[in-house]
Amino acid sequence: MLKAALNFFKVNYKRLVLLALFSLLVYGSFFLLSYVINPAQTARNFAGRTGLLFNTLIFVIESVITHYILIFIVILPAMRKQRSFRSAAIIGLLFFIVKFAYDYIFFLMERAEQARNMAHSSPAGLPEDSMRWVLIMSYIFVLVISFSVALLVEWVHKGRERIMLEKEKTEAELKALKHQINPHFLFNSLSFIYGKVIKLDKETADSVLMLANIMRYALGKNTRIDGTVNIMDELEHLKNVIEINQRRHSHQLNIRYDEQIDDQSTSIVPLVLITLVENAFKHGDLHDPAHPLRIRIETCVDELTFNISNKKGKGLRELSNGVGLHNIGQQLNLTYGNRSEFLIEDSKTHFNVSLKITFPV
Repeated sequence: MLKAALNFFKVNYKRLVLLALFSLLVYGSFFLLSYVINPAQTARNFAGRTGLLFNTLIFVIESVITHYILIFIVILPAMRKQRSFRSAAIIGLLFFIVKFAYDYIFFLMERAEQARNMAHSSPAGLPEDSMRWVLIMSYIFVLVISFSVALLVEWVHKGRERIMLEKEKTEAELKALKHQINPHFLFNSLSFIYGKVIKLDKETADSVLMLANIMRYALGKNTRIDGTVNIMDELEHLKNVIEINQRRHSHQLNIRYDEQIDDQSTSIVPLVLITLVENAFKHGDLHDPAHPLRIRIETCVDELTFNISNKKGKGLRELSNGVGLHNIGQQLNLTYGNRSEFLIEDSKTHFNVSLKITFPV
């Protein structure tokens, strides 16, 4: 228990410190506003029976706990779709019920204590009915403040993600520039090989031409100003990738490809679908007829869905740290935001990926 608490403070101490400073600022602001109106009454109310310092400490601790739960356990997970809005609302409601019960019982105990000390006069302070409304209004204020802070935190988080993705993209481009062969030389060489081979082996020549087209596409020749490509271009080269891999394996791979393109004007971030298919060829076992590679894509006016599923390969595999899938998730998030859903199911035997993008009409 102690170790868990120490780990919690070690991970979250910056958040807790910032929330404590924010709580002190709010408490100090209320104190100053009240003090300007009625100094004597303010001193008595804020000091209470235990003193100003102790009351301030209690307020800060309670405020930090309240804001931490609302921001980092309720609101932010709901914003990031790590928790459903329904469960977040239930947790928030239960939290406020418990908080109301605690505050109201504490108020009644304070009132009873005042009544005993002032036996010959009515106790000072708010009536019970008024106190209920004061607590409810204060909770609404706390909720608004927590939601505002959560929006700020999420905005900063998105900004950092965007900067990191741009940095990773720049580093990848620089790394590629250091190792790549001049594209014109490469394409000219492939054209030369195609011209020589086509007289001897048409299938091999077609494969060379197909590879050249894929590489040209990967260099962004079809990319629009907004960084997207037409879905038909992406699918054309996706099918080329499938065909080249089939030829590599003498057409022994078991692949089921289905498409239903109702809207051919749909655009998408380039190479996303192709990367997912290449990942299946790289790590999957596609030689089992009972468990083929399944690829399904559908588009309509306001939506694109893509599903891919493959049986995992056995034995030695190339090392993979999931960077490609992580980058795809970040790129989709930055491009489409909440309009995209990227789900990965990784079981012992199968690997499934589903992608859904909603377009504004």
